[in-house]
Amino acid sequence: MSCDVERTALLKELDEIVNSPDEEEPASNNKKGKGKGKGKAKGNTESSKTIRLSEINERLETICAHDAETKAIEILSGIGFSQEDLHKPSKEFSGGWRMRIAIAKVIFCEPEILMLDEPTNHLDLPALIWLENYVQTLDCTIIIVSHARDFLDAVCDEIIHFQGRKLTYYRGNFSQFEKTKADRDKNQMKQRQGQLDKIEHIEKFIAKFRANNKRATMVQSRIKSIEKMDITDEVLQDPECIFQFPDPDDIGVDIMRLDEAKIGYENGPTILSGVNVNVDLETRIALIGPNGAGKSTVVKALCGKLDIKDGNRTLNGRCRVGMFTQHHTDSLDLKLSALEQMIAKFPDFKPVEALRAHLGSFGMSGQLALRPMYLLSGGQKSRVSFAMITFERPHVLMLDEPTNHLDYDAINALIVGLNNYEGGLVVVSHDEYFLNAVCDRLYLVENGKVAAY
Repeated sequence: MSCDVERTALLKELDEIVNSPDEEEPASNNKKGKGKGKGKAKGNTESSKTIRLSEINERLETICAHDAETKAIEILSGIGFSQEDLHKPSKEFSGGWRMRIAIAKVIFCEPEILMLDEPTNHLDLPALIWLENYVQTLDCTIIIVSHARDFLDAVCDEIIHFQGRKLTYYRGNFSQFEKTKADRDKNQMKQRQGQLDKIEHIEKFIAKFRANNKRATMVQSRIKSIEKMDITDEVLQDPECIFQFPDPDDIGVDIMRLDEAKIGYENGPTILSGVNVNVDLETRIALIGPNGAGKSTVVKALCGKLDIKDGNRTLNGRCRVGMFTQHHTDSLDLKLSALEQMIAKFPDFKPVEALRAHLGSFGMSGQLALRPMYLLSGGQKSRVSFAMITFERPHVLMLDEPTNHLDYDAINALIVGLNNYEGGLVVVSHDEYFLNAVCDRLYLVENGKVAAY
């Protein structure tokens, strides 16, 4: 609630006025004058206090200050905070939950212009749906930087495309933008090609009759027509994005499996029970559910990082797992380059050129592979992490929110790369577009159960 600056300042002033002592008359006044002055000063002070108190209370009433706590609880509950969380210090929350607090603050302020930069990162599906619905009810200008297609489709009615140092404006949501841009690019390429064909035709005439004195006037006229021609700009294409996942060797059918598993941490309560999940080289699984429901717990139990309390687990001893976590950058040394990261992780591997080639298969080639990590974007750091977890050709990839920090083209490239990958795939994500493109089985983790769809 402290982000409502006006309300906070008014309440502070109100408290100071109510608790301030009456002003005393200066000691230098004579007795007679002192009596008159004291009464007059006290009366003026009380009068000014009363007026200011009235003004403050009137303003607090106007801005609905007394409803602030109810409003704050409604917003925080909408994006996933429990009643127990409401009075917990912010420093006790993870980065993802702090992101939610930041979103809650800007919404609570009811700004005239709301600016959201990648607001869907770290939000689970219920919180994302709530944010979509809430943003649609706001009566203000909203500017969003995002690569979440479904979110943009739900909340935006204008798209501003930034490319080649230019802003191009489109009406409609993201899907309409894609269609309109494709049509515009097609027409632009057709118009440009027609102009180039016309120029080529004129240049042939000029070359043929340049030495003919009788046609000199016509030649000069055509040269001038080319110079005056306003040639349509070439259609700009975004840089090609690459994700090439190495295919694993075949190790049979049974790779990892849970049968009627009861999962929980040692000396702690059971988190999930009756869990049945099977992973092989053909698997394309999506794990969804609220934050804290146990999706990461399922992943740890599958790959043997967490013992099960009951039931059966099958885990092929030759299975190699590539694990991508939300906090992948925490394991990176920001002073090292991408190549130095690979050398540090695989010190016994030679030659170094093979490490560079592998980084190149994820778009980290040339000087980009030699640049310190602190100079790379979030998406480029993600590429380095993908390269590191796949170098040993894993049989199964387990990806936790892999699309965070990736731009639109990189997400599409990741989809292509994963669809060409011949190993098993388990994805924890709330990106509907991404999940629809790469997964064919859905598991909802909620209320201590894992339900298959």
